[in-house]
Amino acid sequence: MIRLRGHTVLCLQGFRGKGYSPVFVDNLSAIHQCLAENPGQMVELLDGPDTVCGACPHRAPSGCSIDGEASEEAMRNQDREVLARLGLRVGDRVRWSEVLDRIAGSLAGAVLPRICGGCRWLPLGYCAEGIDRLRAERTEQASPISSLSTDTLPYP
Repeated sequence: MIRLRGHTVLCLQGFRGKGYSPVFVDNLSAIHQCLAENPGQMVELLDGPDTVCGACPHRAPSGCSIDGEASEEAMRNQDREVLARLGLRVGDRVRWSEVLDRIAGSLAGAVLPRICGGCRWLPLGYCAEGIDRLRAERTEQASPISSLSTDTLPYP
């Protein structure tokens, strides 16, 4: 079971091998790879420090400290908003593939400024690109007939 904060499920869509420290990047890379290779992996959804946070240099005993004392509460609010948009709740245990389906079906990269407004990674556009790519992939998978050329269709 991989434990993930609500907002982390969005961060994972834009992960490009960068982060707050080498240890953090190594940890997030391992989690990202595990989920990519095992979409059936069970994840538990949280509104508090998760498996990714365990290696973050901004983790304090009270949780996130990236932007000072109020950081953890702001992160928790963000986690809850993401989960609500995905139709999930804190404590839910679901397959990673279901999380991906819910992201693709309910979010677009353009909404991230409303959810992740103060995130220092937001201006890079990685997460928005990742979410939009996921949506496009899932849409293409949902309608395989659209990818066929007209000369392979069984009807004239």
